[in-house]
Amino acid sequence: MNLTYKAQLILSLILILLANILTEILYHWIYRSAGFILCGLLWIVHPVLPHGAEVSKRTLLWVRIAGILLILIGIFTRVHI
Repeated sequence: MNLTYKAQLILSLILILLANILTEILYHWIYRSAGFILCGLLWIVHPVLPHGAEVSKRTLLWVRIAGILLILIGIFTRVHI
């Protein structure tokens, strides 16, 4: 199944939202971090661009860099409840 940009963006938001809900319910920060890491991996493994965007190696590289930033957010942020 090929995800479009809109579908992947919605999937990413749902994934982070569910991870945040699990964090609040179970009082463990690891679920929030795992949500960001999974979301970042999704953008690294399957980089997609919005409709009409120029597809080149450089733009796909920037999408992957954004995925790496999501992973770094998941690794370095801790919320103590």
